[in-house]
Amino acid sequence: MLIEEASAWRSPSQDTMLLRKGRPMSGSDPDLELGLPADGSAAFTLRGRRIIAQLTKSGITLDEAPTRWALLRQARLPEHIAFSEIISAATSKHRTIWRGCCSLPWRGTLQARHGVNIYTFRRSRGRAYHWIPVTWRLVCQDEDVAKQWAADITEAVSAISCRPKTLLVIVNPWGGNGRANKAWSRHAFPIFTQAGVRCVLVETRHPAHAKELVAALPVHELELYDGILAVGGDGLFQEVLDGIAALRCGGDERKAAAAAQLRLGHIPGGSTDAAAYSMHGTRSAATAALHAALGDSTPLDVMRVDTGDGSHRMSVCYATYGYMGDLLYLSEAMRWLGEKRYPLAGAITLFRGRSYRARVSYVASASDSQKMSTCQHQCQRCSMSAGAGCANLAQHSAASIEEETWTTIEGDFKSIMAIVTSCRSDMSPQGLSRNAHLADGRMHLVLVHKCSILQYLKFLSLIPTCGINVEHLPYVRVVEATAVKVQPIGRESHWNVDGELMPHKQLSARVCQAAVQVFSRGVENNT
Repeated sequence: MLIEEASAWRSPSQDTMLLRKGRPMSGSDPDLELGLPADGSAAFTLRGRRIIAQLTKSGITLDEAPTRWALLRQARLPEHIAFSEIISAATSKHRTIWRGCCSLPWRGTLQARHGVNIYTFRRSRGRAYHWIPVTWRLVCQDEDVAKQWAADITEAVSAISCRPKTLLVIVNPWGGNGRANKAWSRHAFPIFTQAGVRCVLVETRHPAHAKELVAALPVHELELYDGILAVGGDGLFQEVLDGIAALRCGGDERKAAAAAQLRLGHIPGGSTDAAAYSMHGTRSAATAALHAALGDSTPLDVMRVDTGDGSHRMSVCYATYGYMGDLLYLSEAMRWLGEKRYPLAGAITLFRGRSYRARVSYVASASDSQKMSTCQHQCQRCSMSAGAGCANLAQHSAASIEEETWTTIEGDFKSIMAIVTSCRSDMSPQGLSRNAHLADGRMHLVLVHKCSILQYLKFLSLIPTCGINVEHLPYVRVVEATAVKVQPIGRESHWNVDGELMPHKQLSARVCQAAVQVFSRGVENNT
């Protein structure tokens, strides 16, 4: 087991420092000598442009100072930087510049410039949910002012209590053909270093190792960590979920309480990364790391999947039977092809044209007037589930709701899918189920009845643009449900649960509403 700790600079004091205002600058630099009123503002240069900065209760306001070059169009600067979106701040010393006289160039002074580095992010244009780390450097001549501003910003950021101090990071070194290690070292780790978050790094050695690691955590470590990050693919995140479920259902009340307080995160580094994609709207490792470092939190539904032999598995994306199960089973034998195996296995599976007879029973969810709404940041539908986070993950999916009304359908199916979140991917950026929510306690049960190869090809071709909500296809039925049971009849297919094969064919599943908290704020709207 490889264990590594990463720690970074942390604020010196969080209790005694008060928010102080900067003072007007003075000096011989005309770019910084603005004649400001004594209102606590401070003059800086930001990317070569003069600005007036001021601390407020919520952040830093930046006003560009008047200049003779105001008519020239330049890159846009931020007008306000919220403390809630600042990773950290630190001082830096910039190069020394020479200020001389035009007539006597040898007579001048050496002037050192000092900077306040504000580590934050910017939203990609047209994709507000895709975050890009950025450093804004406020430059001035007075070293004391730079130190004072850095200390004030650090104090304000440190007062945000939801931010993690210590995280357990589990990395799958084989995830995505080595992509997980790069995602951590190049994109995620620098962000946590800037944020001063202590990270305990563990690499997995074999399948289900992450589940074993989490389930074996002693209580004092569980109480030490603020969250667990899975750096890899969907399978690794699923294993961490399984470990958390084992802790919460193991009978030790203190361990269960500590595990329930942990927030989970997925730093994408696998082949599809549907979990991170669905939570953030992007497959960016830096975006996922920023959400964790800033302490974002939102509830997430978990689908407990049980098989006929008594084993179970947790899922946050989908469980599919038929076409997608056969595709995964075939692609496992083609791993030597890398990611190219998926389209090849998909084509072979499609032209085989197999369908499977099964008996499908489900519990329909209650009607909802907002069922066609899209899940976004500050989603009202998901916020209603804030008090549902004590779902009993130990309760068997079928036994827990025997008193409910079940509807049974028997027939030949090309595909059966139970989708619990939007399940976004590169092939379907808006998701398989575009109306699915992160924490509404529902799954979308998709039943594709026996059809021709061309008909099923049409269904697949519409998924990138329409998702599964294709009401005009008579052989496709979508039902919102809270539980489902599938019993194969005759020839059997394979179950694909979040990209992992299930060994048994008879399956039941139910949704545990808002079962865990994750490092996310949902998909931000471009508006």
